[in-house]
Amino acid sequence: MTAVAGVRVGVCGLGLIGGSALLGLREAGVDVRGCDPHPAPRDWCAALGVPVDADVAATARAVDVLLVCVPPHATAAVVAAALGEGDDLVVLDAASVKGPVVDEVRRRVPDAAGRFLPAHPLAGAERAGHAAARADLLRDVPWAVCPPADDPEGEADALDALLRAAPVLGALRAHLVVCTAADHDRAVAATSHAPHVVAGAVGRAATTAPTGGPLAAALSGGSLRDATRVAGAPAGMWLEVLHANAEATADALEATAAALTAVADALRREDRGAIEDAWRAGGTAHDAIRRRRWTPPAWRPTTLPATWAALLALGAEGVAVRDLRPTDDGRLAAERSVTDGAASA
Repeated sequence: MTAVAGVRVGVCGLGLIGGSALLGLREAGVDVRGCDPHPAPRDWCAALGVPVDADVAATARAVDVLLVCVPPHATAAVVAAALGEGDDLVVLDAASVKGPVVDEVRRRVPDAAGRFLPAHPLAGAERAGHAAARADLLRDVPWAVCPPADDPEGEADALDALLRAAPVLGALRAHLVVCTAADHDRAVAATSHAPHVVAGAVGRAATTAPTGGPLAAALSGGSLRDATRVAGAPAGMWLEVLHANAEATADALEATAAALTAVADALRREDRGAIEDAWRAGGTAHDAIRRRRWTPPAWRPTTLPATWAALLALGAEGVAVRDLRPTDDGRLAAERSVTDGAASA
């Protein structure tokens, strides 16, 4: 793991994700400081023996790297306020939508946007708030990491912010999957945002006439339970996410609807071949997701050019990196993930 000694880290927003980040960093021996405008999470943080502030400006002045874990609509304002407190602070966020945050940070603090590294840990739980935080929630999970807000396509190859943040993420054993903000938002629309909407639609079809009702709910099995699990997520947060990522989510929903309509048409035509093809395609997709996301990867050392382009190329293939650090010859050393069926190169 890359050394993090001497780096002071702040976490602003002590809900489920921020609270878990704080606990994980504290457990890893990192000098960590909390921040939250609300008394209850501040009291929780103080009871842990961790310094805590009510104002992000105070935390920003006291740390070297700041992780902002507030709702997407508030993220850019908090990031900008923190960046304005010093010329050396590096700020990451954890918002589940990246494009609008990047755009707003660029508008608010264009001269400081190069010190903002958009990020998103792919972890969560069905409960929210600091009371649900766990030290292991963010451990060994993928983190989408994007080029700085002043260079959203990664064309300038300024890796300073990334290399300063890497030890902090390394303390959480993060698997860094590098992508642009736009690619991130398209990906999570298909893998998270649209599936939450689909889960609700499946539940409604099963519990309302003419397709379902009380009898159908009583006779439901594990498949319906699993397919609708996320439909109970808090509406307020998810409505915000859907509005923030509307176009990409609409595209994913239309693709899903088209696939479902095609199967419905095949069923009415009694086209057994088309139905079997659709079923097998779904199984293939399930296996690919399981291998790439839910099977613990092997790791092997790698060296690559010190460019965003090199990191983006790996991320586009779903390859994660960890323990990222500069080499004496100006390249990057790291470990890269190797999953079953992935290229060995």
